[in-house]
Amino acid sequence: MFRSRCHRPQHKPDSIEYHISSSQISFLLSPSTNSTSTKYSPRSRPVLITFPLVVTLKEILSQKDFIDLASKHLSTPVSPTDNDDLQQQQNTAYFELEGKILDDNLRFSSIILMKALILVINENIQLKFHESKRISPDPVALAEHRKSLISRLPIHNGHRPETSKQQNYPNESLDLLFDTLHGELSYITEYLKSHIGERHDFTTYPIQLQKQDKTKQWNEWETGIYKMCGDTDGTVNIALASDWGAGTMESALVASSMMNGLDLSTQQQLATPNLPHYSIHLGDIYYVGLPTEVQHCCLGVKPHWAEQGVRWPIGRNGSFTIPGNHELYSRGFGYWDHFLPQLGLFNPEDLTQPTQPQKTSYWLLENEQWRIIGLDTGYNSFALITIDNFSIKLPEEIMDWLKTVVGLSPQMTDKRGLLFFSHHQVVSAWDEKPYTEFPEQIASLLPEGQTVLYLWGHEHRLSFYEKQTIEPMLNSGSKLSLYGRCIGNSGFPTLATQLPIKARETKLLFYDDRLYNVEDKDAWSDMALGFNGYVTMKFVRPKQAGDTSLYLTYKSLDLNTEGQLTAENATILVNEEWAVDSNGNVILVKLQPVNQEMTKSVHINTNSDESSSSNESHCCTAS
Repeated sequence: MFRSRCHRPQHKPDSIEYHISSSQISFLLSPSTNSTSTKYSPRSRPVLITFPLVVTLKEILSQKDFIDLASKHLSTPVSPTDNDDLQQQQNTAYFELEGKILDDNLRFSSIILMKALILVINENIQLKFHESKRISPDPVALAEHRKSLISRLPIHNGHRPETSKQQNYPNESLDLLFDTLHGELSYITEYLKSHIGERHDFTTYPIQLQKQDKTKQWNEWETGIYKMCGDTDGTVNIALASDWGAGTMESALVASSMMNGLDLSTQQQLATPNLPHYSIHLGDIYYVGLPTEVQHCCLGVKPHWAEQGVRWPIGRNGSFTIPGNHELYSRGFGYWDHFLPQLGLFNPEDLTQPTQPQKTSYWLLENEQWRIIGLDTGYNSFALITIDNFSIKLPEEIMDWLKTVVGLSPQMTDKRGLLFFSHHQVVSAWDEKPYTEFPEQIASLLPEGQTVLYLWGHEHRLSFYEKQTIEPMLNSGSKLSLYGRCIGNSGFPTLATQLPIKARETKLLFYDDRLYNVEDKDAWSDMALGFNGYVTMKFVRPKQAGDTSLYLTYKSLDLNTEGQLTAENATILVNEEWAVDSNGNVILVKLQPVNQEMTKSVHINTNSDESSSSNESHCCTAS
């Protein structure tokens, strides 16, 4: 199947995509770099501009950068001007409805005949508006695909009673997509059977059971506090993924790219110098984390219907994971009994088995500047697939460990930076479920106002949020200050969706909305898919206190000249540098969007006619 880059399915060359929610109005502007082509061409940075719901036409028109970007959004030629520079300085604009210029004191949200609304710029550019909507697959193609789907789904403990034509990997992306989108697949009965019953026991560390023995010298695997082991100069490299366990070709390519191109079709044996020191997964093994799904999608075991399984990559010194909600849909037995025993601490001379297996679903990895804390939000997300929207809390065993073993408290004296991992999100610009209470639990254990870095998955996308403080849900007064990153784009396929409806209130900063489609005669046709990716982390010794001590690089797969996804030469999307101040606050030293197609969010404050974006002086200037 040949893949090629494409626009958003909602994209129209002469119209601006917009969305009105209960709190904001947003516009997606995509300045074209090739105004004469009808095919896809790379665009300068797309910009999502949000206004308060009560914004007037006058306030929109007063934003010079908005009008300038809108004038470049048109993908068809316009009448030339004598002086382009003068045009940029003198853009004039107004809104027109059915041939009449509108009173600019009107609120944008009050306009009923939105399809007839036109933005006129310099009298020679006319732009319409179209509402952002979710895109559904073609129903005819979908019906044809489903005729063969029943014979290729794991309807008996992960085994398929029949096979269609041979598949390269355990799952096809299309199967996973239609499972998630429609929930009408025949294996639902078997899923419900695996869901009914007691969950796997929640495991804890030995030190939590014998805290009264203060004389015992504990090993790190008995406390869950692991010291980072890296190069002699203190450098530690970590490869990080989330929502990876899909058993697809994309998952296999991401795993290989995480290991710098290592062939993972066979069992890793001896560590090579170019491997990261650790690999970490933030949860979700599909469909429901059954033991056979763990084997096929994470441990490289070949299912009878495929040519090979997919193998989770092991770092030189170790590999850790935390569970998502999908592992708990089958009560966690696949995760605890089959996946965890294959992870943990490793000897670089033998990566076939861990020297100390991971036995719990939470852990801490630390050096002199940072403490990485992996939290289990999956265990209490035990719910039906379609009812996974209740508020999630951390198990009491984890809270006890954080207090008594890790030593978190509002009075703590440890001033290292805190980096939290969980599967579930802390905030969501797309208003994805479930809602969560665990941020408040974490905040209750930290000094007031301490800023942390937080990475999560669950949503199958890559998105960046500005520094913010999360207000408590339960009126406890505990507020969590954080920089948030969603990295759930590692394996499960991503579909183009509507514009983020809470971009403004969640302080969305950047997100990846680059898309491609598959040219074929099945249900893939005309479907826009996002790129899967991962994160690399590089910890270094700072030259002096307060200097950069952590580098994050966000990467994705790329398309080669043959129209195929490749693990080679991963696309670098964003680079970040982080430091820790003397009070243990995480400091963002630098955020550099390397890829010019990352969508930037800008939130306009109409009271002051200034952008609320913290890193730009002008509302729509893209770096």
